[in-house]
Amino acid sequence: MKLLLNDKEIANYLLHTIGVPAGLYKLRPTDRNAAECVQAFLKRKNKVREWNMNPEVARAEKKKFANKLKKAVANDLTDYRNAVKQEKFNLRNAYFNTIHKEIETLIEHFGEDNILKKYKKSDVTEFVKGCGLNLDPKGQLMRRHKFTSYTEDCVIRNTVGNEELLVNKIDNNHPMWFIDSGYTNFLEQNKKWHRLVRNHLHYGEFFQAPADRLGNFKTFPKPWREDGEIIYVIEPGPFAASVFHCDLKTWKYDVARELRQYTDKRIKFRSKAPKRQRTNLYKELADDDYCCVVSINSNAATEAIWQGVPAITLGAHVTNPVTVDKLSDINNLYRGPLGEWLCMLSYQQFTKEEIVTGTAGNLVKKYTVNE
Repeated sequence: MKLLLNDKEIANYLLHTIGVPAGLYKLRPTDRNAAECVQAFLKRKNKVREWNMNPEVARAEKKKFANKLKKAVANDLTDYRNAVKQEKFNLRNAYFNTIHKEIETLIEHFGEDNILKKYKKSDVTEFVKGCGLNLDPKGQLMRRHKFTSYTEDCVIRNTVGNEELLVNKIDNNHPMWFIDSGYTNFLEQNKKWHRLVRNHLHYGEFFQAPADRLGNFKTFPKPWREDGEIIYVIEPGPFAASVFHCDLKTWKYDVARELRQYTDKRIKFRSKAPKRQRTNLYKELADDDYCCVVSINSNAATEAIWQGVPAITLGAHVTNPVTVDKLSDINNLYRGPLGEWLCMLSYQQFTKEEIVTGTAGNLVKKYTVNE
């Protein structure tokens, strides 16, 4: 099996070889909180004389001061730790961006084979290496742009830069393992969840899963919405259009034309904008005016379900078991139970640690792979 490394994963490995950034040694702890505590105590020196005349009061006041000073020192240490973490984050980003920008120069200087060999033997484990070597301990690390044998099994991460390869794999049913974002990151502050899929972008068939991972969800979906006047159609991007072979120039008009055969409700479209320009769909769907979300394979369907909005999913997606798949079903949307599907969903997204340690691969093979 070929493990297709993007330049970011290689840059991450090279970053680890640098060691502790020198800039971190410039940081020194401060005693601001402790100093303020001591100064506040000294301002009360007139009372100190009174305390000395009453040993019991003095002991109580000294104990109170000791506790305050202990907390103040702990706060100073916390401030220092947070400063180090922030500086480490800033330095790491700066170093990573430089390495990533100059990756070709670095690979030419150190040798591609040498870097890949050292990375494979190292303790540094990123997505493709960790996942791939657990799936196949004999897997071969290689740069993704050098992979030309599309029929050969491989591990791929993300769609960007892999569009042609992924379409070829899916169209011709060639084997692959695909890693990308998970499904409920809209509930998290950080991008915690990732998916691992065999031979497609999403696994859309139902399977019976245990309930032991349900605690991973920050919240559960709201009750189904029964009314609303707006059908929200999520337009696919160029990559999704190529995977599902639809014409981006006419798709939205074809959808609207077909929907008009079954409903006179308002149809609203959401184009595929760059990430930084997108509005928060999850918050937008909290508006009671929305009665349905239509997409091909967008995670918008998952966000809709969490807001209690029924969905129509026209392509393979994790939401297939709890959505309808035809525009003609606009008046007969799924509003059934979600319990078993939520169990299934919890077994289709994983943390980075679960991906790189092989836990995700074992679970995917157990529940969704028939080979």
